[in-house]
Amino acid sequence: MKSLIWMTWMGLLAGGCEGFLSPEPQGKLTEEVFFSEEEGALMGINAIYSRLREWDQIGFPWFVICELPSDNSNTGSELADGSVARLNTVNDFTYNAGVDELNNWWTGNYNAIANCNVALESLEGLGNEELKVRCMAQARFFRGFFYFNLVRAFGGVPLMTEVPQPGQYNKPRATEARVYEEIIKDLTYASMNLPTRTQWGEKEWGRVTRSTAQGLLAKVYLFRQEYQKAFNYADSVIVRGEYALHPHYRDLFNPRSLYSREVMLADQFLWQDNRDSESQFVMWQGVRGYWGWGYFSPTESLVNSYEKGDPRLAATVFFSGDTVEGVGAIHFATGLAPRANRKVIWPVSYWNANSFTKTNAHLYFLRYADVLLIYAEAANELGRTAEALDKLELVRERARKSVAEGEDYSDILPEITETNKEKLREIIWHERRIELALEGHRFFDLLRADQVVPGYALRELRADNPDTHFSAVRNRVFLLPQTQIDISQGVLKQNP
Repeated sequence: MKSLIWMTWMGLLAGGCEGFLSPEPQGKLTEEVFFSEEEGALMGINAIYSRLREWDQIGFPWFVICELPSDNSNTGSELADGSVARLNTVNDFTYNAGVDELNNWWTGNYNAIANCNVALESLEGLGNEELKVRCMAQARFFRGFFYFNLVRAFGGVPLMTEVPQPGQYNKPRATEARVYEEIIKDLTYASMNLPTRTQWGEKEWGRVTRSTAQGLLAKVYLFRQEYQKAFNYADSVIVRGEYALHPHYRDLFNPRSLYSREVMLADQFLWQDNRDSESQFVMWQGVRGYWGWGYFSPTESLVNSYEKGDPRLAATVFFSGDTVEGVGAIHFATGLAPRANRKVIWPVSYWNANSFTKTNAHLYFLRYADVLLIYAEAANELGRTAEALDKLELVRERARKSVAEGEDYSDILPEITETNKEKLREIIWHERRIELALEGHRFFDLLRADQVVPGYALRELRADNPDTHFSAVRNRVFLLPQTQIDISQGVLKQNP
């Protein structure tokens, strides 16, 4: 951890940008500039945002932790690829603590948390109080966000809430409840002190807002089964009215829709023509043999889960034989799973430098549809059935109207009228699967659903793979990375 902190300082002093998401470098950053008033504060905060486009946040580790173990995607690629055998062990729950991506997810999120702690400590001496609070709110939001990544994956983890001094680097695990307590403190501070989307203004679109913090708090409380608080925070986002569903589902994922009113938090990849950058989220997907590495293929189970005529299927799953404008019909090679994530596949005219891997297709960590479904689920648990159905219908109505221009949508996705609490609960869970497919929500949704309806996760996973080795007890959290246990000299204790 000591070297991690030092590397974080160096990253802040070498990698910040003066303007948020600025396409042009602003020159070499020096310590003198960094520790000046506004320049240093903004650069330190922007360095945290930049973490959202890194390999360990949206590349292989994200897929392995958030997407691959679910019933929505399989390993994909081809058996000859050296990573396939390893990833297959995660897919069928036979993996061990030595899987690289476990360690990548751990170190990636702790590196980001270190960025937050460095920024927060540096901001203490900032003279501009308004700027100080605004920057601290952003840093604390992200610290809560990154710890939420860790606690869902591993359970209790070491809590680092300040830049450690010598002798403080090797901390034991805090309890899961204690980690959640700290997440809620950080997100609550952020929800009280972040500007709204309107206050940020168009020039700063992409920054986290008061509603982003409230939306993530709603999600955290949903995981804690604290339904009244989840409902209240989701309701605050809805009532404020700054976010809304994008008019058309497929277009929501258009590379040019990054600043749609539906997008509440997204990765920060924007291709720059002055450097050879590739999207870590896009490059590992695609169709093997054409472009991309072809990993993380949608499952047949996911395909079969869509209601007849649901236009979200064609907007989400790319099938062998489908066409890409500028390329033509794409036929998957024999032996490959004949499906890919269409949310990252766009006509060649969207490719930067004529390269699929440089497409500005984004991973959305939080969007307004998610908040509506959180509201619906919490409302149902609280016995507020009419309100649950109302928000569920908003999501389905947008999907219903997302058919091709001129097509009739009157007989698809009928309005849900179920009032039985238990039945409606599973309908909402299913709607989350479809609406948020391949966006990294499904596996953790299965795990938390299993705490409400024991056996639910295994039932769903077996529908995809009857031979799955999933155990609700053993696989509620991932194994801690063996590398971290070894570094700690036994201070960190493995999950059972």
